[in-house]
Amino acid sequence: MLLLQSLWPLPFDVYVLRFPEGAEIPPHTDPVAIGRHYRCNIVVKRAKEGGEFVCKAPIFATSRIKIFRPDACEHSVTRVVRGSRYVLSIGWVRRKPANT
Repeated sequence: MLLLQSLWPLPFDVYVLRFPEGAEIPPHTDPVAIGRHYRCNIVVKRAKEGGEFVCKAPIFATSRIKIFRPDACEHSVTRVVRGSRYVLSIGWVRRKPANT
């Protein structure tokens, strides 16, 4: 569920994501047209089994907080086997500085 979104001055979005039993996200990237895409995922509630976030090269990672570049790093979520998983996901795009 989209909570908040803005295109100016810094493009960003805020979602609450629910992963019910059986949900999963296959490996993928999220390309952007201009700039660098960043995302901070905060696990609000873990699934009883499964539903693990997988990222090949996160910028920062703890058991509950993951900061990564979804445009540059393949990521996925394993299948939720039992329970539900809830994540607060905050994303933004930082435009590349102009070459001088």
